[in-house]
Amino acid sequence: MRFQSIKLLTGATLSVLISAVSVHPAMANPAIQIAQTQSTTTANTQTVTGFVKSIVGDVVTIREENAPYRTLRIQRCVLRIIALVPGMKVRALVSGDQVQSIAVIPNYKVVSTTVVRPATPAPAPRPAPEPPPRPAPRPAPMPVPRPAPMPVPRPAPAPVRGLW
Repeated sequence: MRFQSIKLLTGATLSVLISAVSVHPAMANPAIQIAQTQSTTTANTQTVTGFVKSIVGDVVTIREENAPYRTLRIQRCVLRIIALVPGMKVRALVSGDQVQSIAVIPNYKVVSTTVVRPATPAPAPRPAPEPPPRPAPRPAPMPVPRPAPMPVPRPAPAPVRGLW
């Protein structure tokens, strides 16, 4: 009886210890730490506004209005969700190399353009060559008579055993 109560006490102590260790990292940070981390992340952000020039995989090239081209790495699932295509105007919050958020600016139509090439004159058609003369037909060969096939002898059928 005493051995069983020691097992129960040990199991209860271990479960309390394990739950205390696993809950500690999940506890909320104090408000001072949260304020400090938010101020550092928002201080380094930069807003990029421009037109999407090209999309290759997860790399998007944006042409800013008064700046050179800028390349951003955006996850493919985000690109599919916002249906980003070249020619759209976007606004992105960038922190270093990471894109924090991206939004499409409405009221801009994406117009596809075609490249018009000058027409080149078509070459003059060549006259069709005359077909070569056909050779004279050969006389049909004489048919060779074939011998009639010989019947193949069949083996005698095996006797069927009855149930009697």
